[in-house]
Amino acid sequence: MTVVVDIGNARIKWALAGHDELSSTGTALHLHEPQHALEAMFSALPEEVERVVATNVAGKKIGDSFAQAVADRWSLQPEFIETAAEQLGVTCGYAEPRRLGADRWVAMLAAHNLAPGAVCVIDAGTAVTLDTVDRNGRHLGGLIMASPRLAAAALNRQTSDIGKTIASDGAPVGLAILGHSTDEAVAHGAMLGVAAAVDRALLAVAQELDVEPLVLLTGGEAQSLLPWLETAVQYRSHLVLEGLALVALSN
Repeated sequence: MTVVVDIGNARIKWALAGHDELSSTGTALHLHEPQHALEAMFSALPEEVERVVATNVAGKKIGDSFAQAVADRWSLQPEFIETAAEQLGVTCGYAEPRRLGADRWVAMLAAHNLAPGAVCVIDAGTAVTLDTVDRNGRHLGGLIMASPRLAAAALNRQTSDIGKTIASDGAPVGLAILGHSTDEAVAHGAMLGVAAAVDRALLAVAQELDVEPLVLLTGGEAQSLLPWLETAVQYRSHLVLEGLALVALSN
């Protein structure tokens, strides 16, 4: 039995990897209380497992804590995935592949496995990333931008209490996009800024490839961003875990 784990900047996500599907999926915030997040993961998973395969973009400290906890719980050493120059039919577009986040990489592996043609992956978390893989498995590169929540918080820090609330009730229509309070103006501006940038990038990709790529949206903030996007996307909540399962089952 294999456990796959995605340690992001704020959340830890986990699942049991089967040959056809994920099971026992879960998520917990680790940003301020990592031990509680790890306890939540262990309580949701079996007492005995054979492998733990993980990505970690949250830094060495949480990675070391996770590895020690896995050793204490299951007497295993987690296998941390790193980006490769080529893997499972995908060629990395970075000159230095290890500079590309492993979560982005395994999400692309999953996406390429799902789509017969070109595919774009949007991962909306603390940062919003966008990566494109063409029909031949060539990673064409990507974008990294601050999430709406991060952008609003930065604006609040650099101004005199301008506000930082993020809209969560869907995208407004017509003139309702204009805020009627400072908090609302910041929230709408932050959401619109990221959504417009993503839409513009996807349009450029489609025009350059002369084909409409499949667009997959994932990440902890994906459902907040989804209604603001004009481009048609498919929401896939566990794409990184799917990629981890694909890597684990291929080895």
